[in-house]
Amino acid sequence: MPLPSKPLAIADLTRVGGFTRLGSDTIVTVNGVRGIFTPVGAAEGTPLGTDERKNLQTVIDELRKEVGRLQSVNLQLSQDLSVLRDRPSAPDDFATAVQQSLDELQQRMSTMRNSMSNFAVREFKLEADVFVQVSPLGSIEYRFVQPGDTTNPTALSKLVLHLVPVPKNNLAGVWTPNLFQPELSLAALPEMEPEQLKRLEAAGVYSIGEFLQVGTRARALAYLESLLATERKRLALWAQQAALMTLRGVNGGAAMVLIEAGYGSFDALAAAAEPVLFKAYAQMRNKHPEWAASEADELVVQQWVRAARQYLGLPEPAATN
Repeated sequence: MPLPSKPLAIADLTRVGGFTRLGSDTIVTVNGVRGIFTPVGAAEGTPLGTDERKNLQTVIDELRKEVGRLQSVNLQLSQDLSVLRDRPSAPDDFATAVQQSLDELQQRMSTMRNSMSNFAVREFKLEADVFVQVSPLGSIEYRFVQPGDTTNPTALSKLVLHLVPVPKNNLAGVWTPNLFQPELSLAALPEMEPEQLKRLEAAGVYSIGEFLQVGTRARALAYLESLLATERKRLALWAQQAALMTLRGVNGGAAMVLIEAGYGSFDALAAAAEPVLFKAYAQMRNKHPEWAASEADELVVQQWVRAARQYLGLPEPAATN
């Protein structure tokens, strides 16, 4: 058979396999490159035999697999590119982005040692140029101008946002350093694949606290599903585990134990009787040693209940004798 325009490497033949040799190997030179040519077809003008038909079918099957793989990669790249090109174009998009930024600001402020930093918002100011247009349905749409954009200056408007600081009188919704560990690495989440971890880190999400801030927002779930190639049910479970793992002393296995024991939320922990929780946790931990759950004595369990109640804005649990 004639030589292909691009010679097939010997390694490729070895990888594919399933070929029947139809002649002796010869040394040939193609585009200045010398190599061994292994015939897998009959000479030109010769009727196709059974072995040659099988060889050709093997080549076709491999090419189909490669085309399918490349199409899948292309689709994923197109989805990733589409996400990167998306810009806020509706009030909901912008409001969600501001809310997430404020949540992160509040969490960072709560770790400061200055007691005066316990504000819902201390100060936030945003001023940016936006391209504004009206949709056929009559709603105002906008997108932020990026470097390199060619936009008519007369179509630009100025978006200005000011927020007023509001002092808080409790620690509700705050991960205080003494009771919480939101800085815990995402690698601690059960069944988080290395490739999924890399994709989250590339998107700027490194800790379970940051994952919670993103993963619990409805408008971000579709993006996470595509990014991690997983279903929403799995994302919801990761969010539940991550919430429990913000508690100091709770690793991935401990979160699974708490969920299995019926204490899979801060509400359940806040309402729990400490002796009952301690017993239930110990029993479930002994039942599933393969989860490698962290140990928890009475003091640690008491700390979990206290942390859950503080986060929910509930009073300290009554002292037990």
